[in-house]
Amino acid sequence: MRFWLIVLFVVFGLIPCLASYVWTVKTSEQRAISVRTAEIQNQCTILSNQLNSYQYLTNPSSEVIDANLTQLTNIYNGRVMIINQNLDVIKDTYGLDEGKTMVSENVIRCLRQGKSTSYYDKKNRYVEVTAPVISEEKAVTGVMLASVSMDTVLDGIRMLRAQGGAVLIVVFLVVLSLGILVAGWFVRPLGRITASIENVTEGYESEWLHVGTFSETGQLSDAFNKMLGRLKQLNDSREEFVSNVSHELKTPLTSMKVLADSLLAQENVPIELYQEFMGDIAKEIDRENDIISDLLTLVKMDKTVQGLNIRQININELLETILKRLKPIADKKKIEVVLESFRPVSAEIDEMKLTLAISNLVENAIKYNRDEGWVRVSLNADHKYFYVKVMDSGIGIPEEDQAHIFERFYRVDKSHSREIGGTGLGLAIARNAVIMHRGSIKVYSSKGEGTTFTVRIPLTYAA
Repeated sequence: MRFWLIVLFVVFGLIPCLASYVWTVKTSEQRAISVRTAEIQNQCTILSNQLNSYQYLTNPSSEVIDANLTQLTNIYNGRVMIINQNLDVIKDTYGLDEGKTMVSENVIRCLRQGKSTSYYDKKNRYVEVTAPVISEEKAVTGVMLASVSMDTVLDGIRMLRAQGGAVLIVVFLVVLSLGILVAGWFVRPLGRITASIENVTEGYESEWLHVGTFSETGQLSDAFNKMLGRLKQLNDSREEFVSNVSHELKTPLTSMKVLADSLLAQENVPIELYQEFMGDIAKEIDRENDIISDLLTLVKMDKTVQGLNIRQININELLETILKRLKPIADKKKIEVVLESFRPVSAEIDEMKLTLAISNLVENAIKYNRDEGWVRVSLNADHKYFYVKVMDSGIGIPEEDQAHIFERFYRVDKSHSREIGGTGLGLAIARNAVIMHRGSIKVYSSKGEGTTFTVRIPLTYAA
C-alpha cells in the first residue's frame, strides 16, 4: 500500500507540473516566433516604402537602400530579395539569384493581393516574409522577400526547455520525498494495527489498540478492540464451558463412587440397602447420559447450520404433538397444559430441531412450576413471522439472572435444579435451535410470578 500511495502522490503531483511545463514551452515558442515574424514584417514594410521612394525597382543603385538591406540581413541573420512585378530578382543580398525569375507561391500571392504574408517552415527552422512595393498610384510594382533563420529564437526555447526539465527533476525529487513522508504517515496506523493483529495471533489477547490518527483508523481500531473483546469473552466462555463440563460429568461419577465405596466398606449389606444404593447409582448414570446427550446436541448445532432439514410443517399440529408427549410429566404435578392457536400456521422449519427447542421450554415450564399450576402455549402469526409463547405459573426467574439463563450450564437455583434433574443445557439448546432458524427468543419473568418465553421465527427460511 505504501508503494502505491507514493506512486499516486508522485503521479498526481507531477501531472500539473508536467502540463504546465509543456504549455509554457509551447506558448513561449509560438510567442517568440510570432514576435520575431512581426518585427521582420515591420522592417520589410518600412523598407518597401523606401523602395518606392527611391525608385529602386527601376534603378537598383541606391546606397541608402543597399545599406538598409545589408543592416536588416546582418541583424536577423537572413536573406532579402527584391522582386519586380515580372517576378525578376533585381536584388539578392546573397548575390546568388539576381537576374533570375522567382516563382514562389508567397510572392505571387503578395503581388496579386497587395498584402504582406508570412510563412514559418518548422522543419528547416526559418520564417519567410513578403511585403508589397506599392506605387503612388496604389499599384503593386514589386515584392520584398525576406527569409530569416529562427535558430537564435529556437536556441532560446531549447535553453528554456532544459531549465524547465531541471526544475521538473527538482520537483520530482521534492514530490517523491513528500510522497514517502505522507505515505508513511498514512500507513503508520495500519502498521500498528497489523502488528497488534500479529500479536493477537501469537496469543497476546490483552493487546488493545489505540490508533486515532484518522477517524477511519479510529473506527478500525475500535472495531478491532471490540473483536478482541469478543474473542476474549469467547475464550473465557470456552474455558468456563470446559470447566463446567468437567464438573458436571465428574459429579455423577463422584456420587456413584461414594455409593459403591459405601457398599464395599460394609459386610453383609441388607438387600434393602443394597437395592436403594443401586437405585441411586442408576439415577446418577441416567443423569450422566442426559448430560452427554445434551452436550452432543449442542456440539452438532455449533458445528453446522447447513445440516438443517427444512420442510413445510404445520406448526399447529407440531405443538399439539409436543404437548401430548409431555402431558404425562405435567399430570404427575397436576399441572394444566393448554394450547391456544389463534390461526392455522404453516412454516419452513427443521421439525426435529424446533421440536427440541419448544420441548425444552415446555418441559422447563412444567418442571419449575408449582403443583396444580398451569402452562399455556400460544401460537400466532403475521405476514412474516410466527410466534410461540410459553407461559407458566412457576417460580419465576430473578431479573439479575435473566441475562445469563441461555448460557451453558447456568442454573438460577443450582440445588433445586439438581433435585429436578436438569443439566443446565436445555435453554442453550433451545436458543441455538431458534437462532439456526434465523429467529429470536426472549424471556419475561419476575421471581415468584411465573415466566413467559416468546419465540419468533420467519415463516419462510432464508439460508
